[in-house]
Amino acid sequence: MDYEKLIGSFSGIACVLSLRKSDDGGDVVTIAAANRNYLASVGKLGEDFVPYRPYNYYVADDPNFEALAIGCISNRKISHQYVNAKLYNSWLDIYMLPLEDDAEGNGCCLFSYEMNTESESDKMINISAKTAYLVLKTCLKFRENYDFKETLDSIVRDIRNQCESEGCALILTDWENRVIDMCCFDRTVGGMFAPPEEDVFFRSEFFDIVEGWQDVMAGSNCFIITDEDHMKDLEQKDPEWYRSLVGSGVRNVVLYPLQVGDNIYGYIFATNFNSDKTDFIREVMELNSFILSAEVENFRMRNLLEMLGTTDILTGVLNRNAMNRRVMELEAEAADGGSRLGIVFADLNGLKTANDSKGHNEGDEMLKNVASKLKSVFSGSEIYRAGGDEFLIIVTGMDRDDFYAHFEKLETLSRIEGEPAFAVGAHYEEKAQNIGKIMNTADENMYRNKAEYYEQHPEMDRRMC
Repeated sequence: MDYEKLIGSFSGIACVLSLRKSDDGGDVVTIAAANRNYLASVGKLGEDFVPYRPYNYYVADDPNFEALAIGCISNRKISHQYVNAKLYNSWLDIYMLPLEDDAEGNGCCLFSYEMNTESESDKMINISAKTAYLVLKTCLKFRENYDFKETLDSIVRDIRNQCESEGCALILTDWENRVIDMCCFDRTVGGMFAPPEEDVFFRSEFFDIVEGWQDVMAGSNCFIITDEDHMKDLEQKDPEWYRSLVGSGVRNVVLYPLQVGDNIYGYIFATNFNSDKTDFIREVMELNSFILSAEVENFRMRNLLEMLGTTDILTGVLNRNAMNRRVMELEAEAADGGSRLGIVFADLNGLKTANDSKGHNEGDEMLKNVASKLKSVFSGSEIYRAGGDEFLIIVTGMDRDDFYAHFEKLETLSRIEGEPAFAVGAHYEEKAQNIGKIMNTADENMYRNKAEYYEQHPEMDRRMC
């Protein structure tokens, strides 16, 4: 076949890919012929074309692209993919059509694509009926179950089965704190991942690997290893991840980011999947990752809105709205018989003086200092900012001696020389049946403590100014 003539008849971007053997016997995807539009698209129009150069002479290494080309040539089937090519800030509508072998018996295919900066939904749904059914099933699960983690667990289990994989995992990342804040995974018996109780995904060394995935993907919308040659390439790009995979017995892996715009919320990946179904697996994973990205973004947004509605932004403790709702819940519980309850009030001393003399930034730092002390002593309890300089702590389930031991520790912290001072008061009942009375008693004790402080430090008493 005259590849040059074939390519010359195309008005769009096109080239002929040839699958050749490397010196070590591996498969190498090369460019056998290319038209002017292809060479222009890869910035090589001004130089002489040399047939059968490896494709990565023209573009960056892309295991996903290699797998698509090898699958088309080996299986003699048309391949199509619509991908978000981040490297080019564009969406690529890719087609590969198998051709007759070249003169040396190497398999070939025609490669052509269109590039657009905006996605087209019609092209994204050009998928098989089976894939459409599976992706629709994913969408419906989010409407059937309002437990987000439980829904993700179920979807991951489905995807592992669809990929015929030994292990499938979805992780959500907190980039600011460098931790994985949610993980869902499913495995075969004795499969890839360690038992859940070992929390392998939450180790800092695993997050170090995750941070390198974007570099490995090099602008592609996915990363896929289907054979030993690709695994060897990974050893050069990311030796740490390579060692982790090999050490876990991984033979192949497909990885997709959960991403909306420039925000990466996490990743989904499957290991030791059925490589005979690579094209189908790529299609299923890509569409599912698109749906999951949107759902994860909505979940994060809902959590953020809930946090903003219940959290005091300055100190990080719960706000007055959350406190009022909680008090109402406690009153309802008290009506049913009541249980052990301790209340602590804390009120910053000298806040107005600090604001007036040193500015509100100084006052803000004092409030954050006090909130930090409250959290350090009553970790796990409910801490609220009840007002401008006042905090409330609700302690449930703790016995009396333990409660007052914690309170005494807080009293000690409230009087440290050179640090913000604050008044404290507490009250505890084994069977809380009058919430208002418990709160009033704790509040009165706190104000007695505050009065003692101002008697000893009259210069700080500007409450009435």
